Amino acid sequence: MIKYPIIVVDDFFEDPDSILDLSTSVDYSINLSDWPGKRSPSLYDIDPKFYYYFKKKVFTAFGLEPISSSLRAGFQKIIPYSKDKWNLKNCGWVHKDEGNDILFGGIVYLSKNPEKDTGTSIYKSKKGYSYFNSEEDYMKKKLYGGEYIDDEQYNKVYNEYHDQFIETIKVENVYNRMVCFPSTTWHGVQTFGTEERLTIAFFCHNT
Repeated sequence: MIKYPIIVVDDFFEDPDSILDLSTSVDYSINLSDWPGKRSPSLYDIDPKFYYYFKKKVFTAFGLEPISSSLRAGFQKIIPYSKDKWNLKNCGWVHKDEGNDILFGGIVYLSKNPEKDTGTSIYKSKKGYSYFNSEEDYMKKKLYGGEYIDDEQYNKVYNEYHDQFIETIKVENVYNRMVCFPSTTWHGVQTFGTEERLTIAFFCHNT
């Protein structure tokens, strides 16, 4: 299996403002509580020509298109969960994009004036292994599903889980920057900030 690299590409779109305009015309209603915020329908359903343009741009970054693959992509909008930038509810969960034969995933940042520390960090486990238990999964899904969360309980569970990891790479949120990483990569958002965070999230699947 190909080991896909971590890639960062600035000035990803030739005309990012037009993509930003497109993002304002779509519906954001998809939320499965596995991830923060809400997502739009797939780019293919929104605009097939833009979808194929985007797919080609992503694969060109690697220099080739993976054999027997498909790309799933859509806009994602995250409204902060607290007015406090560093409240733990405002900090992402470290995770991998594994499952469903995902080869790699990534995002394109589309917030015009992003706050510092709202990009994507890459992590490694401190001991070479980690574990995500059912209580941690339950607390994360309650928050992302819009349910009430006790701060003290949430903070305890969050800190215990994240004590397993150490940050190795930090990619800042820069307008029109694309970052991409293999499905085996631990990653997360340091903070969602205090303003809306807009991205395109994408995943390449082996078919």
